[in-house]
Amino acid sequence: MSSRSSSPSSIAVVAILTDGDASIDHTLEAVAAQTYTAGEVRLVGGDAKPVADALDVGWDPDLRAMIGQLEPTVMHVWLLRAGSVPRPDALHALISEADRVGAGVAGSKLLDLDNADRLISVGLATDVFDVPYLGIDEDELDAGQYDVVRDVAALEADSLLIRRDLFKGLGGPDAALAPQASAIDLSQRARAFGARVVVVPSSEVAVPPQRRAPEWREEAGRIRAMLKVYTPITLLWTIPVRFLIGLVEALLAPLAGRWTLFVWLRAWLWNLIKLPSTLAARGTARGASVAGDAELFRYQLRGSATLRRLWGELVDAARARFPSEERGGVASLAQEVRRPAFGVGLAAFVFSLIATRSLWSGFPAGAMSLPLPESGGDAIAAYAGGWNPAGFGSSQQLPPFLGFSGLWQRIWFDDPTLAAGSMVLLAFVMGIWGTARLLRTWSIDSVPGILAGLAFMAGPAARTIAGTGDVANLVAIAGLPWVARIALAPWPPSWLARIGRVLAAGWVSGLLANISPEMLLLPAGAIVLLAVLDPRRIGSWQAVATSVVGAGIGVLMLRPWINRVDFTDYIRAGEAFWEPGVVLAVAALVAVGAVLVATPGSLWRVGLWGGLIGATGFALARTASEGGGRHLEALGLGAVAMGTAIVAGVLFDSLRRVNENAALSRVIVPVGAGAAALIVLSSVLVLGPGRAGLPADDLSSALRFTGASIDDESAARVLLIGPADSLPGTSRTVMGANYRVISAPSPRLWEAELPTPGPADDALRAVLEDIVGGGGFRAGQQLAEFGIRWVVEMDSTPLSSRFERQLDLIPLDGLRRTVFLVDSPDAVRAAPSEGAPWAQQGTGFVGDPADEVLVKDQADAGWGEDADPDDWAMTLDGRSGEVGFAQDESAANAAAQSLWLGLALAVGSILVRRRR
Repeated sequence: MSSRSSSPSSIAVVAILTDGDASIDHTLEAVAAQTYTAGEVRLVGGDAKPVADALDVGWDPDLRAMIGQLEPTVMHVWLLRAGSVPRPDALHALISEADRVGAGVAGSKLLDLDNADRLISVGLATDVFDVPYLGIDEDELDAGQYDVVRDVAALEADSLLIRRDLFKGLGGPDAALAPQASAIDLSQRARAFGARVVVVPSSEVAVPPQRRAPEWREEAGRIRAMLKVYTPITLLWTIPVRFLIGLVEALLAPLAGRWTLFVWLRAWLWNLIKLPSTLAARGTARGASVAGDAELFRYQLRGSATLRRLWGELVDAARARFPSEERGGVASLAQEVRRPAFGVGLAAFVFSLIATRSLWSGFPAGAMSLPLPESGGDAIAAYAGGWNPAGFGSSQQLPPFLGFSGLWQRIWFDDPTLAAGSMVLLAFVMGIWGTARLLRTWSIDSVPGILAGLAFMAGPAARTIAGTGDVANLVAIAGLPWVARIALAPWPPSWLARIGRVLAAGWVSGLLANISPEMLLLPAGAIVLLAVLDPRRIGSWQAVATSVVGAGIGVLMLRPWINRVDFTDYIRAGEAFWEPGVVLAVAALVAVGAVLVATPGSLWRVGLWGGLIGATGFALARTASEGGGRHLEALGLGAVAMGTAIVAGVLFDSLRRVNENAALSRVIVPVGAGAAALIVLSSVLVLGPGRAGLPADDLSSALRFTGASIDDESAARVLLIGPADSLPGTSRTVMGANYRVISAPSPRLWEAELPTPGPADDALRAVLEDIVGGGGFRAGQQLAEFGIRWVVEMDSTPLSSRFERQLDLIPLDGLRRTVFLVDSPDAVRAAPSEGAPWAQQGTGFVGDPADEVLVKDQADAGWGEDADPDDWAMTLDGRSGEVGFAQDESAANAAAQSLWLGLALAVGSILVRRRR
């Protein structure tokens, strides 16, 4: 039999009366029977005073008033909803488990009052829009399947234990919200304050059938909760997306028998009315916030819970009743479908779906392609003056594509797999469509334009870009025809429309630059070339001015990257030496020759322009002897892709202009079009693997064993050795052997490009040289000092035989590659002198608090004071339980300014277009 607590004043119990006098009796009896005695029981609520007087217990009109009445000795507040019946040990379990794990808010497992075996709730998951998801079946029975203390996104309001100091800092639940929304809001604000929110299943509370508030109030409360806690950047996309999701639900839910239009309207109208008080509450919540949005996202569902529910309801409705025959509009639809452009466009879209189907599981880990980071927010922070985690880390600037992909990932519910698949699919669709739009400038028909778009996005040049794993430039080339089209479109007559044109050129160029800086040069350069070919045409020079101004704005939007990058190193990184296939190279030459000899006069100059763009690009892609690197090669390949598409479009359209062709041309044009068709046909090569031409993912499978070899795979590194083309991203060389260090179990996109070598790299190189030289038999301990736990040989190198001799490198059998395990407890990336290793979180580390923690990343002042400044690693203050790199404030501000500039230009161009 459990004894009662000896410190009854350390707790306060609050019962909230909601169901009338009769519902409170059982609750108070259960509270009195607790094995952990409460210091005081108080009833809260305006209509609870008569009951409180009759029972001689404390009363407060609301929770805010109650906070001021608590004795200083009270350490916790237990919020119980009237009618709830806690088990005798419920309070004791809450307090003991909350203290054990250091939680600020703890909730109970809720069971049905009428059926004690039926589960009601074991904590809540929410999506990014704060829509709850129980994660249990409606009639699921309690068999202990969820009996583990764990962090959750939110808790139900029926039974909550909160530390008094946190309760006071939060100001209690928001009285303006419905119960469930209020509990979600309270949980979110607590986590933003840096507190843990956990569910304690050993604390069981039986609850009566729940009376939910009207749905519009819960929805309104969820919107208000978002507005109070999220950062402006997150609100910038979550609020519009939530609005659109509600609209979609209002339109489609009636098909499933639900009417949500007025719920949606009332929720948003309520928030509009309450906006001043929401902003005031936001100021309080954000003012004391210590955790970013990424901390909230860790416990949220990916995707939209509303859309999941809606989809399930629609599927059920469809199964229950197949729609009746509907013939309206079929005649007009059939007429539209018969148009060739419709069929070819649909085929191109299906082509794009098939070509990118494998990317919906994420980017492959091969060459320069690596999966996106787990958190888009972490990627944005790393780009905007944060830590570069490649190799042993550096404060060196990361490429702008990381910031772009982070924003894109945030839009896609912070899901890296959805972000990867949608990004490349959209790039394919927009690239094909943009090519057709660009060619319409010269009245080239849609079908030739779409076929040219296939050559553009999946032809030899684009496949070469993709084959190197250069996701950034594969996505970037899709923007090239759009930037060119904006500048080349007929010059509008009004000044307002001209301003809108320049604004559009600016933000689209800026978007292109933030995907791939080198690609910003291509549209402006191509348009200058076109003006030179037709110098008497005024419109050409107007297009030049528009494109140059747009490129200038794009440069402004490239901050902070453009302020922090070394352009010499950037241009010379890698080698530019493209070797196209002989068959397709000959086909391209035949196509260009046919354009120059036989195309109609109305298209000849356009075809010549495309041929010159392609030839210039070919020369750029082979500038290795002049010091050109992979970025110049990518720029050249982009030019080849653009030039090839223009030439193919001109030739295909020339086939229908029979009356404009001379007799000889009627023979040569089909030959040239056949050569162009061969280039288009080669695009089917991307269909088989379904990776849009990106390399195969051999690395993830080769490293999958690491997940089962360490408690937290993110706490250690892997040393990869092998030929350069077998290693992810860039690599280093020691005595003829290529190697690089990556994070386990798989590197992320921000690790693709290694920064300039630092002291840690020099130290590792010295160790590897010693191993190659045959010095010693304890290389494992030396490697452990770098946080390296595994050595994986992707292929044989001069290092291979040397590792086999080491006494503290244990070979692992049964794996695809030769793998050695470092036999040392020091083979972790971050750890205190005593205790468990710390895990990686974003670009920082978290773990059990300790006086000092050794972090085996390159020493940098941005991490804080280093207790051992003479070493390349860092000994940091670990008392907070986390360490991280402090963002460069000027870089972060520059990134924010670039984002707001782009948004302002985009909104301005849209508004001007509407007023025109």
